[in-house]
Amino acid sequence: MAFRFPEQSPFEELLRAAWYRFVGGQRQWHNRGFASRQSIEEDDLGFTIRWEGRGELRAKSLRQLRRRGDVASVLASGPSVRSLRRLERLFDRPVCCVNGSVEMAAAVGRRADYYFVSDYRFILEKPELFRAGTRVADAVVLGPMAVFAAMIAAPDAVEGVELFLREDLRRPFKRPRPTNRELARDPNVIANASGDLVFSLDPIRGTCAAGTVVFDAVQVLYGIGYREIFMFGVDLSDGPRFYSETDPAVNELSHAYERGIEPAFELVAEYLRRSGRRLVNGSPDSRLPDSIIPKADGNDLLDLLERRNERAATGGRPAAA
Repeated sequence: MAFRFPEQSPFEELLRAAWYRFVGGQRQWHNRGFASRQSIEEDDLGFTIRWEGRGELRAKSLRQLRRRGDVASVLASGPSVRSLRRLERLFDRPVCCVNGSVEMAAAVGRRADYYFVSDYRFILEKPELFRAGTRVADAVVLGPMAVFAAMIAAPDAVEGVELFLREDLRRPFKRPRPTNRELARDPNVIANASGDLVFSLDPIRGTCAAGTVVFDAVQVLYGIGYREIFMFGVDLSDGPRFYSETDPAVNELSHAYERGIEPAFELVAEYLRRSGRRLVNGSPDSRLPDSIIPKADGNDLLDLLERRNERAATGGRPAAA
């Protein structure tokens, strides 16, 4: 069942759900969880996000999200992160943290260039961790459901931060969802044959979810111009996360893997073939096979990043011994 935002009147909530069911139809049904008093208005400078009675926020468009070079990393929360040596080296180049993995930035005393949260339930269940993440991130990227969840659970976490709004291409805010046939024919996406899984070539317009926030992050990072991405902690198992949790959230990766995550990364592989860009999974034991996304030892990738940084610091000359 979809989460429903609290309203002043339970009767209004019932009316809204009935409208989406019997008038709005199937293509509008995804909007039933939003409250009637919630709105998102776009202008030349970005978005104004309003919730009557709870205030308003300003967010920027993803067209304003800047890349910082050609290479970026994505840090997820898989237990393989524990095996990485001197992980602070990861933060010497642009890095995108997702959900709870941002805890590592604080642990090593560094900032994350990007912080992505696509599942609003993470914010509702872990508001303190989300709040800590927004404090160490240069850019916070959230979808509409996540923004409104933050306005409930951690309103101070999204005030005064560099906030960017990411739309869900398949479930747009208070607009009809496109049909699978429309997506399969859309030149701005790479879709599977049925159109129910999509890799967005235009993240400003929206991205698509597929069971892991990493898929969202990869779409956006390639969309803003990165040519090479290294992934860390993308184990895609139901094992414990690398950070400690007194009240662990349910890990649903195995449930989502076969029907969403693996076929979604097959679309990423197709994008890589078409574009000539590169993606490497730094989790050798990841469930995602290297026949789809090549794997490497995460420590070897960190060593590679360190050598590149040394060459850049010496103007391309080999670093002194």
